[in-house]
Amino acid sequence: MNYSISKFAFAFSAACLVSAPAMASHHFESVIVQKTPALNQLDNYVFASPKADHTVFIMTLNSAPKTGPNGVFATDALYNIHVADDATYKTGHTFSLSFSSDNKFTVYESQSPNAAVGAKGAKIGTGELGKTSELAKGVKAWAGVVKDPFFGNSTSLGLMRAQLNAGKPYDASIWAQAQGKSIFLGRKAAAIVLEVPNSMLGKTIRTFMTTAVDSKGTWTQVQYSANPLLSHITLFENAALKAEHDQSRPDTDNPIKALVSARVARASALAKTQQDPQQYGDAVAEKLIPDVLTYNVGSAAKYTVDERNGRALDDDAMSTILSMVLGTPTDQKIANPKLHTTTFPYLMPAELK
Repeated sequence: MNYSISKFAFAFSAACLVSAPAMASHHFESVIVQKTPALNQLDNYVFASPKADHTVFIMTLNSAPKTGPNGVFATDALYNIHVADDATYKTGHTFSLSFSSDNKFTVYESQSPNAAVGAKGAKIGTGELGKTSELAKGVKAWAGVVKDPFFGNSTSLGLMRAQLNAGKPYDASIWAQAQGKSIFLGRKAAAIVLEVPNSMLGKTIRTFMTTAVDSKGTWTQVQYSANPLLSHITLFENAALKAEHDQSRPDTDNPIKALVSARVARASALAKTQQDPQQYGDAVAEKLIPDVLTYNVGSAAKYTVDERNGRALDDDAMSTILSMVLGTPTDQKIANPKLHTTTFPYLMPAELK
């Protein structure tokens, strides 16, 4: 199927290619998260646990955690990890966490992977920030502040987007201009970590994350994310497109596929890497939309151009997405600081001052 046949979509993608500072994968995409950073989704990871027959799900949020009310997690929100056992999103689970002002949290489990916004399901346990909690059904949970594990070349990404916005040929030398410095090094983030028995999961799962906020009894979905940097590199800074994506779910975000295809087609055309940029754009859009992390349970996670099977903490996700968008192997030239461990919660806890 040709997702990029619309000349308007192709032209519109050019108009929306603006140069702006890039943060992490999903920073500050809406007015709500700009006002409440604790709702701001960053990155998502799915990989096999070192503990036999278990899978780890990690959701990082809030690039500026602080002390005080709603400084790390919002108390009027739900943080959701959706895990589908099938491609129709009918069977599976949604694990939802709510937080209180006394640094405690409650974990709920719904038997639907695409549960309605605000639906909690059944309570499976409670926990305290910075401490490991053993929940019902063999699920383990941790939530708190960590050293942000993401690493990325924000400086050069801005230069790339400026080139594309101006219609200039892609210059691969831009990745060296950051001089190997990642703006994320030294930053903190909030994180939610779940370790789930494989007996609860299907053979192949499709995972995505959402946040929702309660306003006088009415729940509103704030963000939706799965693939790293999808919004920053394919939707860019167009608020309307990001809002449409953030209000969607995997079963309703298909309309955005044409726009992703057009963005990739334009980028690869200006980079002169593909004989048929539109066909290539269609192929990449097919891989990224619906926006989920597909993972074969029990296998080694790997997020690369050739194989997107979950996402491990050690993966260079930015180089992968850049390579897919530009249509050529691309190294962001930022060293992996490896801010992760081999033991639960697999991230490095950090303290707020």
